[in-house]
Amino acid sequence: MSLLRILVRDRRVWLLALLAGLTLVVSRYSLPPDAAVKTVVKGGYWALLVVLGYFGFALARVIRETWRERRWGRVDAAVLAMILAAGSVLLAHERYGYKILADELLLAGTSMGMHYERDVAYPVRGTDVQGPFQITQNVIDKRPFFYPFLVALAHDLTGYRPANAFYVNTALGFVFLGLVFVLGWRIARSRWAGAFLVLLFAGLPLLSQQMKGGGFDLLNLVMLTVVLLLAIRYAERRDVVTLEALGAAAVLLAFTRYESVLVLLPVATLVGWGWWRDQRVVLTAPLMVAPVFLLFPLLQNRVFSLNAGAWELASRPGSDVPFALHYVPDNLGHALAFFFDTTGYQPNSPLFALIGLLAIAFFLLWIVRSLRTPMTTPPAEVAVAVVGCGLLGLAVLLMLYFWGQFDHPVIHRLSLPVHLLMAVAIAAVGASLTRSPRWWQAGCAVAVIGLVVYSLPVMARRAYAANYSPALEMEWRTEFLRRFPERDYLFLDNDSVFWITHRVAATPAVQARERKEGLIYHLRNGTFSAMYVMQHYRIDPETGTRRLEPTDDVGPDFELEPVWERRIQTLFIGRISRVKAIRQDGREAARAGLAVTPPGTAAPATRSAEEWEAAKKAYVDHWLKQLP
Repeated sequence: MSLLRILVRDRRVWLLALLAGLTLVVSRYSLPPDAAVKTVVKGGYWALLVVLGYFGFALARVIRETWRERRWGRVDAAVLAMILAAGSVLLAHERYGYKILADELLLAGTSMGMHYERDVAYPVRGTDVQGPFQITQNVIDKRPFFYPFLVALAHDLTGYRPANAFYVNTALGFVFLGLVFVLGWRIARSRWAGAFLVLLFAGLPLLSQQMKGGGFDLLNLVMLTVVLLLAIRYAERRDVVTLEALGAAAVLLAFTRYESVLVLLPVATLVGWGWWRDQRVVLTAPLMVAPVFLLFPLLQNRVFSLNAGAWELASRPGSDVPFALHYVPDNLGHALAFFFDTTGYQPNSPLFALIGLLAIAFFLLWIVRSLRTPMTTPPAEVAVAVVGCGLLGLAVLLMLYFWGQFDHPVIHRLSLPVHLLMAVAIAAVGASLTRSPRWWQAGCAVAVIGLVVYSLPVMARRAYAANYSPALEMEWRTEFLRRFPERDYLFLDNDSVFWITHRVAATPAVQARERKEGLIYHLRNGTFSAMYVMQHYRIDPETGTRRLEPTDDVGPDFELEPVWERRIQTLFIGRISRVKAIRQDGREAARAGLAVTPPGTAAPATRSAEEWEAAKKAYVDHWLKQLP
């Protein structure tokens, strides 16, 4: 019986299609953008909690069955030791800190909002005037929120600290290495193949960066690998337990990164293949309601409707649309420049790239061969081929992206799914060429040599980190917090989210210009122990003249005293200054540490205790209104 006839005859399929259709209609047409965004802010946390909870339950059943079916011995202990050693190598030379400015800061801010308020939004204003630090205004981010959810969970369990974002990624890095080993073992049916893939990733400096950064790309790698492993298991068994775990993992993947939602299509294709092969439809209640939870990633996508600048097209002059064919040639050139750079200024592995890109060419032929006869091809190969098409689709999409230059410091991380595709291709093609473990053992030896000769020196120098000045600035801000741990000051900084996530009051420079009266009020009343300004200067190489970045200019009415200056890059310096005084209408309106009494102000009258309490309440209310 054809697959179409099987689907048409089952009422549950019709109900599933109806729910999926309603989800699309509601997400795109029924709700206005403002209502869509508010739905995500207030309901996204709870929806993701339900999906993750059920995924944990379903995955536990899969693991329990797997545990019962096999014995664990010395070989597994050796594998665990190898994974721990590989992860330790990746952690040895990298520093904990933010690697990508906007992405990681806003993800950290969203995790703070989810921890304190259960809102899927990052804070733009916060205060501790009433004791504990409180978020007074937040904004939804365009980025999917599974990773901030995990960081918020770490905050819930261990207490709030911004560094939890880094520790979550460190843990995910070890999980990923373990999953990669299992993936290579399952695809190539050789433990040595799994070891080879682990060693290749151990020699990738980009993975080292991710394990000590605050981005969501490592979680994306983990979820892609989990989906692929569950897909292989489902293809072999086609049981309800694995199917439910696969469905929940696919939904979580949609909460992880924007483009990863594309993998839902190959997952659905594989499930359809399983129904066709068994000549029956398997649908349970959790699978039936899965489309409803996809409503939240789809609604969050409406952020792009509210804010056309969310695509960041202005960051690449000449870009007019987010995706287009004419970006491909340039992106391919940049990709090759990234993969095969040997200067150390790219966090790459030329050995991994060489083997992986060669394998991808043969992997395409392998996919065609495997899918030509899907009913007779081994089920595991069908799963790898189908999900492999999804990984290829992600790679193609990245080449169509207007900012898909892998050799750009901000874009390095987008190559990680391509590295996973390389790993899958290596295992699949290698397994079709040889059954002998000796070839995989030889590959392990080559990978170790590459690690020692190239990767370790590159990771030790960290030249690739010096290319991206915002990350260096984040390290500087963190150092400032260590030197001035009181955190009772106000920062005027365009990257204000950094300070707010560290529970320091902060506001962008534009707010300083537009709400100068509020700053005068707080400086006059000693609200903060100090007010600091973060600014940047470019140096003219001919004259040595320093030119202030226009976006950092707080205006001529602010009297600043330099506190700390640092060279960030050649001809580019940063300066932290303290606000000494603020003028208004040509006269000094407030000075740090000194109350400037406006003309005509009467001396304060004696007040009773009740009057002081009322005055204090009025002051706090006015204080909040005057926050910049």
